[in-house]
Amino acid sequence: MTKTVKRLEVLNRETRSSHTGRPSGDGSSSSFRRFYAGLSFGPSSAALLDVCEQIILDRLSRGRDAAFSLHAVHIDTSLEEVSSESLVEQRLDRWRVRYPRFTFERVPLTDVLSLAAIDWEVLLPPSMAGTRWAAPPASTTQLRTLLDSLPSATSRRDLLGLLVRRLLISRATSTSETPPFDALLMGCSTTALAERTLTETAKGRGFSLPWQINDGIVDDGVGRHIPLYYPVRELFRNELVLYLSAVAQPPLTEDGFVLLPASITSSTAVVSHKDLSIEEVMTRYFAEVEVNYPSIMANVVRTTAKLERHGKDHDHDHANGDQTITGCRVCGMPLDEAGNERWKGEIGNLDGSESQPGPHSARLCYGCERSICG
Repeated sequence: MTKTVKRLEVLNRETRSSHTGRPSGDGSSSSFRRFYAGLSFGPSSAALLDVCEQIILDRLSRGRDAAFSLHAVHIDTSLEEVSSESLVEQRLDRWRVRYPRFTFERVPLTDVLSLAAIDWEVLLPPSMAGTRWAAPPASTTQLRTLLDSLPSATSRRDLLGLLVRRLLISRATSTSETPPFDALLMGCSTTALAERTLTETAKGRGFSLPWQINDGIVDDGVGRHIPLYYPVRELFRNELVLYLSAVAQPPLTEDGFVLLPASITSSTAVVSHKDLSIEEVMTRYFAEVEVNYPSIMANVVRTTAKLERHGKDHDHDHANGDQTITGCRVCGMPLDEAGNERWKGEIGNLDGSESQPGPHSARLCYGCERSICG
């Protein structure tokens, strides 16, 4: 895990000199950092938290300060009639006992409905046109109805992932936090980033890869920014699982503490792919690639990391030649209008008919338009 430790040390130095640094009493930038971390209960985010704990323990044992604090947040995506709040809180209580130096929070996915950065009008199905979002638990039913109205399993998985990402970024940049967070940490391994690279490209959102795969500044769509880092990006998922079972003490893979992917816990073949999303197909594919061809997977991520950001950055619109690039009203990623037209012209509709853009298509990237409209 030396690679992760080094990346976190670099993060600490970069945030010390960044615009997010908080002035201390003597006018210099404070050396203590507050990091916001996503916790999915999977092996990557679990390993990230354990490494952060070991870094702090090592510093304290040498008589130094802790350097940073960590606030871990789990986005509860359960939209069942019976609330999952108690089950998630029980799991988080175990994490609080294991890592008492960190703070943990459950955030329901329905909180995303309050984000002004998302254009909900383009997402609502005709049956919900003009609907006002109600307070929980009614909002849970409305959000489930919205997801169920999407045309495929891939569309539902796609939008769910986008909503989780946007909610994490919004919470990390919240002005109600005093002092503010210095960075958002995401536990994505080399395996996860390779899966995302091919998945987003297949869905027509390849233009956004530099924002989704690389470390860098992200914005919440309303003018607030925060550095986003992937500290375990140079490690494979299997390596992180090995760390959790052999290095972390007691092992985090015992007693269901960490939720292992189905690709690791089961080798059962899929009989029908009808209800599989692109994400699930890629997860199963890379589970085999990771074992037999790890260098290929690493090259996918390294090559993608070389892509530069062109377009909307730091919440500003930039001109690309004679084409102004703006952000998609759903995913928030840069909207390459010329690129969108090329995609539509070359691919067209799946049924071979003429492409018929919806009334809100000018506000959506190609990937989101396909997810919403089919």
